[in-house]
Amino acid sequence: MKMFFLLVTALAVWVAEAGYRRGELIAELRFTEADAAAPCVGDVAHVPGGGKAGDGAWRFRSVSRSTSATLTIPLDAAKFRGRIVQIEADMKGVAVGAGDHPWNGPKLMLPHRNERGMDYPEAPKEFGSYDWKTATMVLAFSPKAEDLRLTLGLEAAPGELWVDAVRFYLAQEVDEAATPPPVNENAARLPRGKWRGRHNPAARRGVMSGLDMSEAAFETLARWNANLIRLQIGIDAKEQQTLDDWFRALDAKLDWAETILRRCRRHGMEAVIDLHGGPGTVATKHASSIIPDGYDPEPLRETWRRIARRLKDCPEVYGYDILNEPSVNLAAWDELFLDVTREIRKIDPATPVITEFCHRYFAGENVIYSPHFYSPHAYTHAGVVDSGGVRWSYPGYINGVYWDIEQMRVDLEPWIRFAQAHPDARILVGEFSAIVWAKGADAYIRDAIALFEEYGWDWTYHAFREWPAWDVEYTHVGDYERHRWQKAATDTARKRELLKGLAHNRRPVQ
Repeated sequence: MKMFFLLVTALAVWVAEAGYRRGELIAELRFTEADAAAPCVGDVAHVPGGGKAGDGAWRFRSVSRSTSATLTIPLDAAKFRGRIVQIEADMKGVAVGAGDHPWNGPKLMLPHRNERGMDYPEAPKEFGSYDWKTATMVLAFSPKAEDLRLTLGLEAAPGELWVDAVRFYLAQEVDEAATPPPVNENAARLPRGKWRGRHNPAARRGVMSGLDMSEAAFETLARWNANLIRLQIGIDAKEQQTLDDWFRALDAKLDWAETILRRCRRHGMEAVIDLHGGPGTVATKHASSIIPDGYDPEPLRETWRRIARRLKDCPEVYGYDILNEPSVNLAAWDELFLDVTREIRKIDPATPVITEFCHRYFAGENVIYSPHFYSPHAYTHAGVVDSGGVRWSYPGYINGVYWDIEQMRVDLEPWIRFAQAHPDARILVGEFSAIVWAKGADAYIRDAIALFEEYGWDWTYHAFREWPAWDVEYTHVGDYERHRWQKAATDTARKRELLKGLAHNRRPVQ
């Protein structure tokens, strides 16, 4: 599977429509000659007769996750200020690998400065080997954009990347409703789910939360037919100066968790114990999900020893999610995950443990595998990772790719293939959502749930009564950039789709 990650952070203006196509060409880099002034890092070469058109291209080679090969070219920011621009680059990859972090890998990035400081928008990353194809992204630039550069190549990731040309167009808005969806050949070759047209009676369906878990909240969730809570065990990192502080805060949080589990018992629900930030890592020293080289695993081991001792006899515990969204080398994660699991098993031999990766099957370890689904990130997080952003619509073209339920299927291919290879593996989609102001967010939630149901996976929506922008009980009001919302007087379209999915839980938890 060719995996995609997107980090778009360009400041943008309000855009009424949500579909974009290329308009007037405003700049183009053909790379027919090497640019001697362009700063290079690593193994970078200009190949005069190379490229898709045979008129010159850049070649980038990197041998490992610890090396990079990049090129930076200054651009005239005046051509881009206050404009919505579609960027296209002709690229070819040979065994392009991922790095240790989502921001590592192949680069088509336009760092620049605006009134908020530096932004680093970049195109979706494609890994593996592929012939010449066009990478596309749409960015809306602030009228104050300056110090604009184009960065190409491979950052802290192995492989060989070729770039033939980069073109910049004014983006034109189009009516997505008048655009017929294309045939998705990649989706057509994927296996359909065994539960297509029906629903897995053993599946768990619910929500994620870490804030309002009151008795009244549980009564609401019971009416919604939820039977699973992904319960955030989050420690306020700003308050933790030492590991002793961390563990005191953890013990207090587990007092709270035991109260929540008693409410689960009364309302026929289960709970994932989600360690939302771990101890002793670099981001805040004592609470993060970044696992650096030389990480000391003992604080994480001790964290899970304490959790297991407190909760091992609670039948409402669905599983132990060892660390939320860890940013780590996969080989290092395997070692850490098994290390922590061994400590848990000394205390609690029965409760499943949860990993958020599917690159390896842990036979005999009672593991649940848990993707988080926010694809495409430019759509689900529009206005979250940036201050406004281009306002996309679902279904529709997003950065050159038509997104609908079949493209969702393509994005989930690693998990579909993993489940096919290991039919006894339990899969929990721990998080999925679309931000409250996203056009078509109700259709996005409907299609995501439909796919999870088709494959018989468990799922929890992000999030219930946490940040209102994710909460289906809220609606967006006013100006897009100001992110204003209010509690809806009636059911929102997003809530109706979530309730339809939860309605498949009418069977009691076994």
